[in-house]
Amino acid sequence: MEIKKGIPVSTGYAIGPAFVLSAEEFAVERKTVAPGEVDREIDRLRKAKEAAIAKLRAQLAQMPRRIAAVAGEIVEAHVTMISDEPLHAEIEEDIRRNRHAADYALTRVWRIKVKQISDNPMFQRVCEDLRASESAILRELTGAHRDDGSRLRQKSIVVAHTLTPAQTAMLDRANLMGLVTETGGRTSHTAIVAASLGIPACVGVEEIASDVRSGDVVILDGQTGTVIVNPDEGTLKRYQAMQRNLEFRERKDVKALRDQPAETTDKVRAAVYANIETPEDIPAALEYGAEGIGLYRTEFLYQKSSPAEKDHLEAYRRAASLLGKRPLVIRTLDLGADKMPLDGLPHEDNPFLGTRAIRLCFERPDIFRPQLRAILRASSGGNISIMIPMISSIDEIKRVREALEQVRAELARQGESTAARPRLGIMVEVPSAAITADLIAPHVDFFSIGTNDLIAYTIAVDRTNERVAPLYEPAHPAILRLLQFVIDAGVRHKKDVSVCGEMSSDPRYTLLLFGMGLRIFSVVPPATPKIKHILRLVSSSFAKDVATRAIALGEARKTLDYLVEETRKIAPDLL
Repeated sequence: MEIKKGIPVSTGYAIGPAFVLSAEEFAVERKTVAPGEVDREIDRLRKAKEAAIAKLRAQLAQMPRRIAAVAGEIVEAHVTMISDEPLHAEIEEDIRRNRHAADYALTRVWRIKVKQISDNPMFQRVCEDLRASESAILRELTGAHRDDGSRLRQKSIVVAHTLTPAQTAMLDRANLMGLVTETGGRTSHTAIVAASLGIPACVGVEEIASDVRSGDVVILDGQTGTVIVNPDEGTLKRYQAMQRNLEFRERKDVKALRDQPAETTDKVRAAVYANIETPEDIPAALEYGAEGIGLYRTEFLYQKSSPAEKDHLEAYRRAASLLGKRPLVIRTLDLGADKMPLDGLPHEDNPFLGTRAIRLCFERPDIFRPQLRAILRASSGGNISIMIPMISSIDEIKRVREALEQVRAELARQGESTAARPRLGIMVEVPSAAITADLIAPHVDFFSIGTNDLIAYTIAVDRTNERVAPLYEPAHPAILRLLQFVIDAGVRHKKDVSVCGEMSSDPRYTLLLFGMGLRIFSVVPPATPKIKHILRLVSSSFAKDVATRAIALGEARKTLDYLVEETRKIAPDLL
């Protein structure tokens, strides 16, 4: 049994087999063969070893002389490792004794060797060579097959060094039990997707992808950020009991609160909307009790290829149809930075401060106009609002309105029906937009505060970097001041204000946000009953007092500790 710690980013427990996506995404699962197939597996291993050596030497022979002079030493090192007879004798013995398939026996024995020397800095180069040699043999054993996790054979916990947004979007959600990565922070894309699906997730777990094999039994504790590999029987039974108890409580809460309003004891109401990535997420969101969709992330239409206008239109009409008269807020494309890739985009050294979201849309009307056309066409049949990300100035809002009017006029000439004028709002995620919210308010219909990026830009923290994760503080006094400024500007100008970032889904901040005057929460669907539960236990004046005292503390850690203490007093089982 091995215990590892990371950063918990989505609560709950997952218990099941690991599915490891290595750097090359080889899917090597724990597999045994019949007694009569042992000799065949050993023969497969020997042939794969010989083929890997032949291929390496053939590649070296085809290299230009100057490159071969440099690469030859590396290739020969790999050939030497692949030819290591004692090492292969261990692998063959594992096949005979445990009847493991050749590829699993290879990774099992090979990774043990790597682990024995990986802690010594002097052997880092040797470790790299060992991993490369292992991959060379695996390519021959697996036929160079790579599995991206889009079709998991069974319920599994996906383990990876890192997961890009594109990789995460492609995962087989029907069989996905949990996510564990070596990289990432609390608001990385892995965290956001896991929370929206209601599955446990843990990031920043050192060396998990190299220490775990596909098929190993893993316990993922999303409450504490603990990952237990191949647990003993007592530990396994204890966590299975904890998992059953948690699932029972959550089912009970969902059933009890699904149709109840988020209303305080003195009858002050808040709306709780859901954040989604595809229309297929809507039924689950409604089952959790969401009153509408406060954030529809449309960039996931790009997970396989660039969508045409009809693809946009089909998705938006389906979403509106599933919601009926409930509100649907469609965010225009937020491509760039850590989001979905787009063919033809030039490389940028600092994409978070570069051409992303609305900046990219202005630069590429060929991708922006089809989306605006589809939203306007879909708006005739649903309660649809448009939300623009990454707005930093009034001038950008004016440019968006001009583009909308041009598209509307074009559709009218073509005889297409649209809503009179869908509400237009902005994501407040750039400090300049938050600081000038009072000036921006007359030009928009609503604000939605994207706390993930607002915190990152304000505190200068890369939210995907686990090394600076402790600096990412939603309770930082600067963040609270910006939130209060935007909420107050909305109240003065009678414009709706919501928070759609991960802060709104975290029950530790519910009393604070409501006490600051927030009346619209846009959350990951599984958080809906938690937010409702807290608000239904308190009065609005109590929440306001908690917010006032929390802000007055002036230090992020003291503020959060106080909020946790007050929340536990009213809902001790929630945190």
